[in-house]
Amino acid sequence: MKTKLLYFLSFFILAHSAQAKTETELRAAIPAGLAPPLLIEKKGKVDGLIVDYVSALAEAMGRTASFSVVTRYRLNRYMLTGQMDVLCYTSKIWDDGVKKLDFSEVLFNKKEVIIGPTPMPKKISDLQGKTIGTMLQYVYPKLDPYFASGKILREDSLSEEGNLKKLLNGRIQYVVTDQIFFDYFRLENPSIAKNREALFLRDYPIVCSISRKGRITKKEVDKAIDDIKRSGKMKALFKKYGSTYVD
Repeated sequence: MKTKLLYFLSFFILAHSAQAKTETELRAAIPAGLAPPLLIEKKGKVDGLIVDYVSALAEAMGRTASFSVVTRYRLNRYMLTGQMDVLCYTSKIWDDGVKKLDFSEVLFNKKEVIIGPTPMPKKISDLQGKTIGTMLQYVYPKLDPYFASGKILREDSLSEEGNLKKLLNGRIQYVVTDQIFFDYFRLENPSIAKNREALFLRDYPIVCSISRKGRITKKEVDKAIDDIKRSGKMKALFKKYGSTYVD
């Protein structure tokens, strides 16, 4: 009888512990294929800037973050069905779930730029006749009309790192990228900035999308975002990866 009672109590404690863990877990999706430093995958471990700031958000909410790298084809389904609670690298500019998900306040602004030789033109139209390194299947609202007309040529790569390596090795003169990717690549390859400048294209406000069937609310996420901004954590995390935080 005593043995059965101990077994029952052990089972009850374990079940209660598992339930408590589930209730305090923040399930975060990360889009597959993102370039470092946003996503850094080594030996099966998920790391990088997104992991860092989502972990900070979870801590501010009294939760523990768990991460799943999800292909872009599955992201919407996971968020709409509540399999994931948040996706904290998206923008209402491109997210397909704008009417079906909740969206947080802005986490940061990602800056899209063209990197090229000094002196860089002041206008996109001054790049006519040039070839720009781009990402395969990516859309560039400011550049696409020039690509469509043939006034500017695009040369696609499969990764941001591949484009930046081509730029570093002189295999291409111009590359369109995010400032954060360039800053991180420059940490180990400082010569890439020599005699090169950036032409600003546009900002994209990055936010968290929040599942309406998940375990967290927009109000909780917004408060956590405000907390980590005011505490200076976001600035510190961007500095860790060689970049500057832009609110």
